[in-house]
Amino acid sequence: MAKRVRLADEFCEKLMRRIATTLFIALGIVAAGWRPYVEAKPVTLAYQTPTLSGILPSFVGGELGFFAAEGLELRQVFVRGGPTATAALISGDVDFALISGVASVRAIVQGAPLIIVGGSQPYMDYTLIGAKGIASLNDLKGKTVGVTGAGGVAEYAAVEGLARKGLVRDRDYKILYGVGNSPARAQGLEAGRMQASPFSFMERVDLEQKGFPLLMDIGKVITGFPFVVIVSSRKKAETDPEGTTAFLRAMKRGMDLVKTDKEKVIATVVKKGTYGDPATIRKVVEQFSGVYSISINKEDIDALIVAGKIEAEAKTFGGAEKFFIGSFAAKAIAQKR
Repeated sequence: MAKRVRLADEFCEKLMRRIATTLFIALGIVAAGWRPYVEAKPVTLAYQTPTLSGILPSFVGGELGFFAAEGLELRQVFVRGGPTATAALISGDVDFALISGVASVRAIVQGAPLIIVGGSQPYMDYTLIGAKGIASLNDLKGKTVGVTGAGGVAEYAAVEGLARKGLVRDRDYKILYGVGNSPARAQGLEAGRMQASPFSFMERVDLEQKGFPLLMDIGKVITGFPFVVIVSSRKKAETDPEGTTAFLRAMKRGMDLVKTDKEKVIATVVKKGTYGDPATIRKVVEQFSGVYSISINKEDIDALIVAGKIEAEAKTFGGAEKFFIGSFAAKAIAQKR
């Protein structure tokens, strides 16, 4: 009988030690930050440009846990075209989207229930590439610059960029519309149908390797332009202000790291093995390391309204203040984790 009592006491003692150990481990996991992962709230970000430069801050934030630290589980989805992204935001299928700033203000003024909640890329990702034999901007006098279509951002970038360099449309050069996508425009340069055309940075890297000359980095001429912005539905912004601020705070941390620790960012991207060879990744990070910002203000929106040629509509709509909410980004910038 005494032996059974002793064994029972020993069993109880072992059981209590196991319970205490399990409780200690559980408390340690919570203290170490496990809880945000367990209770993470899904948040979906749509993007339209499947290049590394377009999603670098959100990619870094997702890979290095910046969104998880805010209690968010980031999901990124590629959508083709502004109308698709707009529809996804309105339906609630996505929470935020990286959209061209000009396309955003045009959609909003046309009645889409969207709102710009932050900046993303205040750098116009266009470079003016010349045909072989065109050595400088002065060589474009009397020549033709090709763009995809009338009223687009590419046309604005080319015309405004050249104007700031002293070349006036229809006086010094002509604009040719309907020259097609990037490969078609490159073929147009090769065939002599035009002597210059705007291309993105990644396209520029490829074209320079093929011998086409860089005439102008338009992003360095038209500075501070909100090329890409972060858009949400008005419903999301109104019903979840804390979640919106948390999302922007995580985005800012990603942007800050791209700026301050390029080597860590490059290593993170290379390890993922999705965005090309290490040399190309390095070029992208070096080019864009200092251009990202979540800040957005009235002057930014005014610039988009002018570029989109919707000044009259915007005035009727109520002015620049109706297109954005700057307090989210301001709060995210002021708060540090």
